[in-house]
Amino acid sequence: MPSRKRTKRNTSRRFLLFALFIVLAILVYTGGWFYAADTLERRTITAIEDINLGQQNVNCEEPTARGYPFRIGLFCRSVSFENAETGVSVNAGAFRSAAQVYQPMRTVGELDSPAKITAPHFPPVEANWDNMRLSARLTTRLPERVSSEATNVVLTLDDDTRQPIARADSIQTHTRQNGANVDFAFIAQKLSLDPALTSGATIPALDGEVLLSLDDGVALLANARNGLRGRSGNVQNLRLSVAGTEAGLSLQGPIRIAENGLIDAELRVTVNEPQTIARLAGDLFPAQRDQIAGITSGLANLGKAPTLPVNIRQGRVFVGFIPLGRVPPVR
Repeated sequence: MPSRKRTKRNTSRRFLLFALFIVLAILVYTGGWFYAADTLERRTITAIEDINLGQQNVNCEEPTARGYPFRIGLFCRSVSFENAETGVSVNAGAFRSAAQVYQPMRTVGELDSPAKITAPHFPPVEANWDNMRLSARLTTRLPERVSSEATNVVLTLDDDTRQPIARADSIQTHTRQNGANVDFAFIAQKLSLDPALTSGATIPALDGEVLLSLDDGVALLANARNGLRGRSGNVQNLRLSVAGTEAGLSLQGPIRIAENGLIDAELRVTVNEPQTIARLAGDLFPAQRDQIAGITSGLANLGKAPTLPVNIRQGRVFVGFIPLGRVPPVR
């Protein structure tokens, strides 16, 4: 009998010690989580203050860390960005991010619409979307990767008319470090423009894709006060096509921006179904309709997807030896 009582007492003692260990572990974990949350909030405020020392102004209204117990992320009631030098500003709704506590450098997030966008020489625009998701792989300095995807995007004039000017089924952006360079991607599906933006011409819905690499882009992003002048890169693919068809054009080639802001580039342009593209381009740019027709008249004899050189010299655009126009200098 005494041995049974001792066994029961030992079992009860082990159970009590185990329960105390669990409680202690929960308390330690909770303290660690709230310490990390406080650190996240303070680092966010410090990072914003550092950015705002220059010509840019970034704001996260009421930054708060949430997600206990298994996640941790930053919540902002609203977010905004303003560049005093370029005059571009963006004000959007609430921002929410989350990461697993065991993998805090991989985070996902959501951004609420609407976003009000202003830029010089353009009327103010309001952007709305059904859902915008973001993801990032963070490092101690710059993010290694950042991606976003918004669905059912509608751009509307931010004035009394509230006129929709463009819409798209989805818009994606992707940025990643590639050694010292930075790769960018922009993808739009079924982008349609209001005829008011195309001089009354009705343009079918378009699919677009831009893939480019910026030389020494990591150094440029690390110091946002540096501009694009004196920079070079490579257009890996710039494709614009009529949604649901093969008609479209794509271009590739190196590009450089001189110190005076003028562009130099050696590009190769491939045109699928030249007659269709010539008709659409003529509707978009009626003043250049004859030039466009002259360029494309001989392309039909070269097949359904001919390729031709397009060179930009100090901002002047040439298709072969034929001048096509000028590209304004980059600021």
